[in-house]
Amino acid sequence: MNLSRSSSHRLATLALSALLGASASAFAAQNPPTPVPAPTPIPSPVPRPQEGGGDQKPPVPNQAARLEVDTLDHDFGAAIEGEKLSHTFKMRSAGAEPLVIQSAKPTCGCTVAKLEIRKEDGTLEVYKFGDPLPKGAQIELLAELNTQGKHQQASSKVNVTCNDPRQVVTLGLNARVDTYFQITPPQLDLGTMSTADTVEKVFTVAGKKQGNFLLSMEQRPLPDGMKVAMTPKEPDANGKAQVWEVKVTLGPGAKEGNTGYPIQLKSDEAIAGHSADDGHGHAAPTTYGATVMVTAKVNGLISFEPQYLSFGLVRPGQVLPRTLKITAFDPNFSFADVLDIRLVGPSDTKPEFPQAAYFSHAVKVADDKKSATIELTLNGLPETVDGSFQGRMMIKTGHPQKPEIPVLFSGVCRPGVTGTPPAPQPLPQPLPQPVGGGVKGQ
Repeated sequence: MNLSRSSSHRLATLALSALLGASASAFAAQNPPTPVPAPTPIPSPVPRPQEGGGDQKPPVPNQAARLEVDTLDHDFGAAIEGEKLSHTFKMRSAGAEPLVIQSAKPTCGCTVAKLEIRKEDGTLEVYKFGDPLPKGAQIELLAELNTQGKHQQASSKVNVTCNDPRQVVTLGLNARVDTYFQITPPQLDLGTMSTADTVEKVFTVAGKKQGNFLLSMEQRPLPDGMKVAMTPKEPDANGKAQVWEVKVTLGPGAKEGNTGYPIQLKSDEAIAGHSADDGHGHAAPTTYGATVMVTAKVNGLISFEPQYLSFGLVRPGQVLPRTLKITAFDPNFSFADVLDIRLVGPSDTKPEFPQAAYFSHAVKVADDKKSATIELTLNGLPETVDGSFQGRMMIKTGHPQKPEIPVLFSGVCRPGVTGTPPAPQPLPQPLPQPVGGGVKGQ
């Protein structure tokens, strides 16, 4: 049989389709699709023990139901930080109709509440929220207040939701929380010093509970030049004492700048009622401790204030002074009668300061040669300057370790500016006429 060209093409297409279909079926049989697992449902938040369910509707108030409480508020009195304080609230069903309690929820994470029913044989049974409680049923609510991280007045509430006409009965816990340590002074300020100085100060640590204790410090890197030594006063045979002396030494070699270091102290006295959790999901410390902050301002052998000179927004031709004080803290060094000063660009990659000729300086060295006041004056930029300017004032100190100090300065010059420029910095004392005229650029 003779077939036309179009018929032959259709037959070939059908044959190829059948072949591909058979291949796909064979591949599917040998490689079954991997079933996609159903998404895992996200569980609803589980209430804390004895808090009750959060999805329940408030019980319908019953005028004949009554929750009677011996004492609505309990004051623990004085406590030491870290202790877990517990109190049992005595309650009863006192209405003509059964009492139904839906929940007992603390208002703070530091508090845990447990609700139980006292049975006829005198034993306690955990109450199932929603169960009716007949008249005369004895109810006990055990509440715990964790004082970890609390200071002075600590308080918490437990809200009991029920079908009492009040609907919510609030129970209160209060305590006056004191620290375990008496630290004198509570903070240690070493004051102002230089990198060449050595400063020593002492603080004492006394326990507010009777009995001796060991004192240690958390092992963490100390700032450069700092040492901490702890000495027990009148220790017993085990090295424990009621009072400890802690000596902090800073220098020589302290890092220049503001120093702030927290000394973390801890004793060997176990925290009463310690729990592994602080009530906020973090591990709680097992022994009493405290933190003492040590601060100091460390000046270099040569320091200056302010650290930066700003001329602000100026107009062409405006004259504006700025003042800087430079101080030597090296006891073996004194400034010369004249300091060499030059103006350069803002960085080593931009060494030129094109407006140097429009600035001048005046220097007054103090009588003790330990400080000098420098006044840098802008004598008026030309009308052609429109934009920002920035440079460094290089001060040759003559000190072997800090022979030259760079001080950055900047401003913006705009023609037609009528605004008031920043107030000039006050001069410590009157300055002589400019020495040597204009400052040379590099």
